Amino acid sequence: MKRMIMGVGLVILITTSLLLSCAPSQTTQEPVVKTTEEQRREAEQHYSIGFEYYKQSNYDEAIKNFNKAIELWPGFYGAYIALAKTHRAKLEKTTAESLYKRARTIDPNDPRAYEGLGALYAEQKRFTEAIAEYEGGLEKDSTNVNLLNGLGYVYKEMGQHRKAIDYYNKSLLYERENLSTQYAIADVYIQMSQPDMAISYLKDIVAKRSDNMEVVEKLGETLLELKRYAEAEKEYIKLIENKPDNYYYHLKLGEAYQRQKKYQAADQEFQAARRLASDKALPLYYLVDLNITRGKYGTAEQLAKEALTIEPSNRYAYLLLGDVYQRRAIIARNQWVKDKSTKNCSILNNAMSYFKSAISYYTKAKPDAQCTQYCNNEITRASNLIEELEEDKWFYCKGGS
Repeated sequence: MKRMIMGVGLVILITTSLLLSCAPSQTTQEPVVKTTEEQRREAEQHYSIGFEYYKQSNYDEAIKNFNKAIELWPGFYGAYIALAKTHRAKLEKTTAESLYKRARTIDPNDPRAYEGLGALYAEQKRFTEAIAEYEGGLEKDSTNVNLLNGLGYVYKEMGQHRKAIDYYNKSLLYERENLSTQYAIADVYIQMSQPDMAISYLKDIVAKRSDNMEVVEKLGETLLELKRYAEAEKEYIKLIENKPDNYYYHLKLGEAYQRQKKYQAADQEFQAARRLASDKALPLYYLVDLNITRGKYGTAEQLAKEALTIEPSNRYAYLLLGDVYQRRAIIARNQWVKDKSTKNCSILNNAMSYFKSAISYYTKAKPDAQCTQYCNNEITRASNLIEELEEDKWFYCKGGS
């Protein structure tokens, strides 16, 4: 009897096990949250407000509104993408990555999450992961130019130039007039050390779209970058003829003149830009650089200090002031080196004083990441020269004047 009961129990156990093994596997799904039409409208309103804040680079307010949109409508795909982009703009990459992945769970077929993750990984030089995301997006939409251009960019950064151009050309099949893609191809040619190909490519675009000044501007910028200053000069003259009140064009034309040592012409263009944009410090920076080049250090110093009154938080003016005093110091130091003698101790002291002032200004500019490396190099240079002068001072001047 006991054996029979055990047998029945075993049959039941086996049967139950078989039933369980045959049952369809269950995937954990988030509960569907019902959103009313009113909530969706309110969510879209917060999304629009957030987008405006994003355009103004007011990222904290943008994040607040995007989060509110998601709170009202948990399945709002676009809000997740916008929120991820905002965190990416704030360099909060881990949060951005998480949000892109969250968006993909909402709609796996929308390529925007793949595009965002691809761009995020590309920025971090995680190229293998970037390629996987872009290719995953193309499986959903094979004609998406952003994904194709993303792959073009990644392969360019990896030095696989031909592959990059292939992807950019494929992108142009779907958007033939996409200037960003065309510019990207020119940039690849430059990276391949084929500047003539880049210029030829851009000139072909200009010939086809002669009424589009944006293309002429890109050509001018590229010529400046390639140090083909006389050719750049011609393009910026065209741009100024079209828009004489564009201060930036005057600055770039002035730069082309300065690089050709046409200093008077450069000064005229920089002064024109200064008149057109009297509320901006940028024309003053160009004028400071020009006056340093010409050895007019007093004028350069005055202009740099004027720039600081316009943009007190912009540390580039301090870098320029550092350059002014570094140049003065080097001139005085060279004078001292030519005639090291007790009678010239005042020249030695001036050189040391100028170097110390330069270090002080470079130190103020250093917190700006764009200035840090340059300032560190110049501070090291000035410090080394001060040390040499200290030895000379002890030997020739005995601590006196």
